[in-house]
Amino acid sequence: MELFESRRTKFLRAFFLLFPALLLVLSCTLFVAGVSSTSGQAVHKEQDALEQALKNGAIRTYALTGTYPESLSQLLLDYHIIYDKTKFVVEYVPNGSNLLPSISVIALSGSAKGGNAS
Repeated sequence: MELFESRRTKFLRAFFLLFPALLLVLSCTLFVAGVSSTSGQAVHKEQDALEQALKNGAIRTYALTGTYPESLSQLLLDYHIIYDKTKFVVEYVPNGSNLLPSISVIALSGSAKGGNAS
């Protein structure tokens, strides 16, 4: 170590000492961003699967009995459908015995799409 170092030499020494820490911070940031993105996609797929299962169950009930289920609880019970009530809100609005009910699955987290009424 010289007594009188140039500014450039001091800067380069400091940069090379801090470089591993900066690289670690960058790696951690990229990792967290990747996990967050994957988590959002998983919630979106789970939401779509739940909505499709509910619609299929309602259609199956109509095919077997000639009427659609009167309530969400009846549909869940008949087809043994379970879901995480802390993640999703399910809206089931019957439109009569011979019209497909309006079924919406809404994610409670902001990372997935909103409900799709149909």
